[in-house]
Amino acid sequence: MFKSISFIITAICVLIVLTFAFLLGTLTFNNFRGSMGDAVRTQTMELSTQIVYNYENYIRGIINTSVTIQAEISMVQSFDDWNDVSAFFNDVLRLNNDILKIAVFDYETRVCLASSDLYEMGSFLYADAVWFYEALENPTVHVFSGPYSGDGVYRVNVSRSIGLPDGRRGVLKIEISFQRFIELVMKSNLGDGGHITIIDQNYNIVYTSLEWDIDAVQGLAAMRTLVLGTKSAEVNGYNMFVTVDTLSNTKWRIGVFINADKLSEIEQGFIQTTIIILIIVLVIGIFIFTWVGKAITGSLRRLEFAMRTVEKSDYFRMEEVNESAFKEVSALNLRFNKMMQKINELMHRVMDEQEAQRKSELKALQNQINPHFLYNTLESIIWVIEKEKNLEASQMVASLARLFRFGLSTDDETVPLRNEIEHVRNYLQIQKFRYSDTFDYEIDVDEKALDIKTMKLILQPIVENSLYHGIKNNIDRGYIKISGHIDGDFLVLSVSDNGYGMRQEKIDMLYSSFKQNTPDSGVGLKNIYQRVMIYYGGNAEMLIESELDEGTTITIKEPINEK
Repeated sequence: MFKSISFIITAICVLIVLTFAFLLGTLTFNNFRGSMGDAVRTQTMELSTQIVYNYENYIRGIINTSVTIQAEISMVQSFDDWNDVSAFFNDVLRLNNDILKIAVFDYETRVCLASSDLYEMGSFLYADAVWFYEALENPTVHVFSGPYSGDGVYRVNVSRSIGLPDGRRGVLKIEISFQRFIELVMKSNLGDGGHITIIDQNYNIVYTSLEWDIDAVQGLAAMRTLVLGTKSAEVNGYNMFVTVDTLSNTKWRIGVFINADKLSEIEQGFIQTTIIILIIVLVIGIFIFTWVGKAITGSLRRLEFAMRTVEKSDYFRMEEVNESAFKEVSALNLRFNKMMQKINELMHRVMDEQEAQRKSELKALQNQINPHFLYNTLESIIWVIEKEKNLEASQMVASLARLFRFGLSTDDETVPLRNEIEHVRNYLQIQKFRYSDTFDYEIDVDEKALDIKTMKLILQPIVENSLYHGIKNNIDRGYIKISGHIDGDFLVLSVSDNGYGMRQEKIDMLYSSFKQNTPDSGVGLKNIYQRVMIYYGGNAEMLIESELDEGTTITIKEPINEK
């Protein structure tokens, strides 16, 4: 379909603006996205480095304290000196709030030699003290146990194998508060779902800032694949920047998970802003381009409107178009008026030819019925005379005369329904003579429908078809019913029989043959279908309903008072 000049001008300008905006937006967005990605990664690494740095400072302070305590223990000379060591331990606790308890245990006797808790001195070590045995197994390092909760405070045991003044081995235990580290984590802006997870050398979770350890499983899988360094990963439904680093003086690694969805939100905001600006530019551009196009094509549109007025007329009528405009448009006006004159002449010629052709086709189809029916009826009369049934023969001749009086009395294409019913009744009387009263018939027509015009000779061929193809050789007594009633704007006529019926495949073949233009020597259903469609121009309908061993019904729906 051709587009208007105004539309083409507007479409081309809009396409140029869209192309330019798309290229500019794509380039800007890619640069913006790259810069934002670098900025977020840098921020992630800096935040991770700061967290690790704070934690290592925290650990380093504890180790320095441990070294100081070991120096104090090395100066013990007698048993009473352990009391001084315990007092020293309490001084250390007062100076460092992160240390909760300090104690020294003898390796062989498992007895507490000195403790900041006076009640613990002289007590024996519990058998399940894992930190004790781990310190003995790793005598060169400080052993950090996993955080545990005690008295509402997260605690970590730092243990170290030490030498006692008398040459024996002992274990120094420092209980420190993990709470300050947790507070540092809580102050870090890690975003939704962001967290910190500490694991040991066997990938067991030592600590996670998530509420449940089970929530840290996906993050643990990311740490397994990364080992050390930084990467992006999806964890618990969030896009995360993951940084894994080691913690000095321990066998632990720390994973920092920072939500990267903030970058997506910024990108979406940038895209939305760009789209809004683009829409505003497009709306303004379309308004300007449309105005320019209308200024150029205004005169052409006025000519189009005048033509459309002629086009929308219910009936063709000659109407000249007089639209003063540019030179080119005036020339179009002149050519259009001459074209209208030519169309007017051709329309009248075509209408006359089509009317003549329609009447010729309808007459030819209708004339097929008369010799065919006459042949069948005369054959029936001959059969009756041969049986020496003169009275029946005379009655059949009288009925035949009435039939042809109806068929030949007028050239009208339509007749009142009562005349068509009377014609069918005469035909059925003739056939009852011939078939020795082997079938019954019933005519049930609404009184209101009897005066409605219907096509001439439309029911008799259907009744003949039912008689010859439906019930002629039927073992049971035949039955034909002719019905007629009004349904809205349609006259509905139907002929039913109790004959053999048809399969659906046969019905489909009949429908298909109706639509074909091949010559047909018969005068049955196809003849009626073609006559109805020619006369009513496709506004009528012919239906076939049938079931095997049940019978067949042919229904015709004709529009009332319509030609």
